[in-house]
Amino acid sequence: MNARLRYPLSLRWRLLLPLVVTAVIISILLFVTMRQVTKQAVQATQDALLSTAVSSILQQTRSRDGNVDIDLPYDIFTMLGAISQDKVYYRVDLDGVFLTGYEDLAPLMDGPLSDRPRLTSQSFKGEHVRQATIMQSFLIDGQAKMLRVTVAQTQLFQEAILREISRNASIIGLSFFGFAIFMALLVTTSFLRPINLLAGAVSRRGPHDLRDVKHPTPPELAPLLTSLNGFIGRLRSTLGQTETFIAEAAHHIRTPLSLVKSESQLVLRKSVDPDTRKHLHNVITSVDESIRSASQLLDHALVLYRNEQAQKDRLDLPLILTHVLSSMVPTADLKDITLNIDIDDSQPLWVMGDRVLLEVALRNLLDNAIKYSDPDMQVTVSAQRRKEFATIAITDQGRGIKGLDVCSLNNRFRRGSNVDDVIGSGLGLAITSEICTAMGGELTLTNNKGAGACAVLQLPAC
Repeated sequence: MNARLRYPLSLRWRLLLPLVVTAVIISILLFVTMRQVTKQAVQATQDALLSTAVSSILQQTRSRDGNVDIDLPYDIFTMLGAISQDKVYYRVDLDGVFLTGYEDLAPLMDGPLSDRPRLTSQSFKGEHVRQATIMQSFLIDGQAKMLRVTVAQTQLFQEAILREISRNASIIGLSFFGFAIFMALLVTTSFLRPINLLAGAVSRRGPHDLRDVKHPTPPELAPLLTSLNGFIGRLRSTLGQTETFIAEAAHHIRTPLSLVKSESQLVLRKSVDPDTRKHLHNVITSVDESIRSASQLLDHALVLYRNEQAQKDRLDLPLILTHVLSSMVPTADLKDITLNIDIDDSQPLWVMGDRVLLEVALRNLLDNAIKYSDPDMQVTVSAQRRKEFATIAITDQGRGIKGLDVCSLNNRFRRGSNVDDVIGSGLGLAITSEICTAMGGELTLTNNKGAGACAVLQLPAC
């Protein structure tokens, strides 16, 4: 919970957000800069024209017979007025006395004489105007007087240019923003690609693949890869310890129980008291039950563990069948049961799987067939290839399956109603079914027409 509160955003968003914010800031700065530069350029152009106009009026002003003769530069006025239909205003003063032009046009306050016009912006007749004023000493009848010339122009052209530039700047800014977002996505995807490739390499592994991850990664991901391999190594070691524990548990449980059984059988042979012999029979039966239950529970733990390991090899099925059948001969001989084997050698029989688990499954089925068969009967093991599957059938002449749906026998601790007098835990078929599923196969149980049952394993052939 704390980690989720601390890191609410994914890595992609943590990378994208700074880039998006930067793109927004740059886009805004680009818009403002373009607008400001354009405004300054247009204003500089207007200022140059106004300065030229006032200087031209000043140069064309003459003193004649004590009067001031002003020759207005209409060509310049026409040029100023032609720009976006702007209006031009002017005013000429001599020693503060209005001579000509627009009397309500407020000139700049008196200031020092200068050859360069003074420029300012103000409002005139409800419009924004830019005006230039120049003051210069003027001789009339030998007397120096102050001549002041003011020319003003409305800013319609400047406003139109700014609107156009603002529109273009907006388009450019948005285009830049879109391009920046596209590049940010590319950069983010490129940045996260090594992580995604590493995640893909790990996710493509089977659930039981505990090899170290060997994948080329940038130096920044090396600590993560090292930690991941360290975790896998610890998990592999833990699973190895689990297998060791299962083997040791099997030994430490079976050995004392076998010793108790042997001692009880020895005492039984020497005992003549009926009650004592009855009690010893009960002890031996209970020990047999305990040995069988413990063995199957440990087999089940082994199946679960090896399923996690998923050790798959190409297995020679006839060889494994022969080996398992040979190991079950002593058990069958105790009941004078004959074990037969019938393998179709017309085509090779190979399967992919874990040899230990396959042997456990076959041994469980053979053990059930022997256990639920009466003495002097036969158990037959046959194997053949049917299309893409290797089929193994174990048929006995015993009691068959009664009192339960055949399919339910694949569940744990389920037994038929006709085998209560036989020691068993109900785990054997469940273990075998789990092994078949892990190998991609299927276990089917059926009753024979006459007597006995048939267990069929179908495993993918290779």
